[in-house]
Amino acid sequence: MSRKSDQAGTFELLARLPQQFIALAKAEYENAKREITAKAKRSGIGLLSIVVALFFLFFAIAAFVTAAIAGIAVVWPVWLSALVVAFGLILLAAGAILGGIALIKRGIPVPEQTIDRVEGDFQAMSEVRFNSSTHMPQADGKGNWR
Repeated sequence: MSRKSDQAGTFELLARLPQQFIALAKAEYENAKREITAKAKRSGIGLLSIVVALFFLFFAIAAFVTAAIAGIAVVWPVWLSALVVAFGLILLAAGAILGGIALIKRGIPVPEQTIDRVEGDFQAMSEVRFNSSTHMPQADGKGNWR
């Protein structure tokens, strides 16, 4: 029985398997790191944009609050106008905080592509295990082997 010199034997292939698993794990780790870094960078730019907008919005809100207090003070005393406006602002702040928390929970960067690839790798390994536990393929080429 002669074997072609360019084909590896079973023992040689089994000896390579641990290194291949380690190489695959390292590659998937690097992919996950790259994917999370890209998502975090985009999130950071978005966060910076929101901070700049909030800086300008702070002064605009102060002007609107002053206008609201002055407008209501025509009908009510100034102290009551300021109290009503302050209560309304507290309600708006509570709504914004709850909305922000919901958005932060939804926006946690997860390396979805890497997880999909790892799941595919596990699926392939389970198929190999299933195929190795069944009988060898027949001479006509039919069987579980791919």
